[in-house]
Amino acid sequence: MKNSFRSGVLLASAAALSLSVGGALNAQAPRLMAPPVAADGTLSFADLVERVSPSVVSVLVEREVQSPALPSQFEDFFNFRFGQPDQRRSDPFDDGTRRAQAEGSGFFIDRSGHVVTNNHVIDDAESIRVQLSNGDTVDAELIGADPLTDLAVLKVDIDDAQPFVEFAEDVNVRVGDWVLAVGNPYGLSGTVTSGIVSAIGGQNRENQYLDFIQIDAPINRGNSGGPTFDLKGRVVGVNTAIYSPNGGSVGIGFAIPAKVARETVRQLIANGAVTRGWLGIQLDEITTELAAALELKSRDGVLVNDVIEGTPAAKAGLAAGDVIVEIDNDKVNNPNELSRRVASYAPGEKVKVKVLRDGKAKTVNVTLGARDEDANTVEERPSANDNDTLSSEVGVRVSELNDSLRQQFRVPRGVDGVVVTGVRPNSPAEDAGLRPGAVILEVEGEDIRNADELRDKIENAKEDGKDAILMRMQFGQNKQFGALSLMD
Repeated sequence: MKNSFRSGVLLASAAALSLSVGGALNAQAPRLMAPPVAADGTLSFADLVERVSPSVVSVLVEREVQSPALPSQFEDFFNFRFGQPDQRRSDPFDDGTRRAQAEGSGFFIDRSGHVVTNNHVIDDAESIRVQLSNGDTVDAELIGADPLTDLAVLKVDIDDAQPFVEFAEDVNVRVGDWVLAVGNPYGLSGTVTSGIVSAIGGQNRENQYLDFIQIDAPINRGNSGGPTFDLKGRVVGVNTAIYSPNGGSVGIGFAIPAKVARETVRQLIANGAVTRGWLGIQLDEITTELAAALELKSRDGVLVNDVIEGTPAAKAGLAAGDVIVEIDNDKVNNPNELSRRVASYAPGEKVKVKVLRDGKAKTVNVTLGARDEDANTVEERPSANDNDTLSSEVGVRVSELNDSLRQQFRVPRGVDGVVVTGVRPNSPAEDAGLRPGAVILEVEGEDIRNADELRDKIENAKEDGKDAILMRMQFGQNKQFGALSLMD
């Protein structure tokens, strides 16, 4: 279990596929709109489960972890097994390093022995084994993993009779469709739960590369990496996470959709890694206030907050203040949608980026670069966590001034500060008189030049017990003071 999921989120998963167990099923067969009915008229998933379960396996990993001594009941809950607990409590040379075992699920996707599972299941593993549905356990080789989609591909030596499933080319999953979540935790072959698709569009941890399928089928502990099937036996998800504020299932599970899983797995098998197109920009969502300030007719599109020097976007001439409305003639409506569109291209591909600049449409041709997974430079994602904090606490979003923003908000030359790009209605920021286009010059008598400084001033004032802070603002040619309330 990855650290980032320990607080309120347990790991599990889903991806859209088409079944092929000893022979392909017709991926174009019509959807069953009602649950299956047995010969006696009762609801039954038995025939479907019998067909798909043999393709699902248990993934067993060992890894070294740093961990304090835990009572056995906690080791049981977190699904880890540490060796010799009594000895390690009294060993003066114990450095805290433990060998831990964990389990997840996976499924075969071809006759070559490739197994799809979650990245978090095998992350940092020193050894990986796969337990088949018949109970046999075999060594597995890690072919590749992609943390951003939480997918990994293993390979094991199997005979030709091993059942497998195939990714569907297109599965139109809708809210209300019945689904089955199948896993193989602890070697318990074919553990199955049922439910419906309850929502589509939840964001993943990176807030960009995919929209989860949300299902209410309970995803048991150890089911991470197992498939979720529709009633025709097509895999519509790879179980990846459950929302769990109390440590158990509350009926909110998440699955990686097939379209994303299929392409990710293809690249992992071919190259051992996933490469994604990259622009090299920071983005802001266009709020109602920002659209009005920019004199836009709608909130469609994405505002370029900053262009990183030396990136494909900079070389192509994209600039801060541009509003991106289309990629290769397809509309983009928000930052996450643009991120996924750009990432779907291979590095080196040329794309046409349509922008609105100074109220006029302009097309910029960009040759995409490769996203560096280890780089610290920010790319296509909503910028500035500080803005998120400011928005949630006082209801304002700001940006550093640049030439484009000066022109768009008509900020006079020589005026320095941070420009307000959004104000939440009925917020402390609105009560203080802030509005899009206003420039915050000073807070408590000191100059403000970025969101960091504004946030720090607010946090320091709160720590000092202040109920409000004094701001000096400029609107056009006029300067004025305002009081920003800090009371909840």
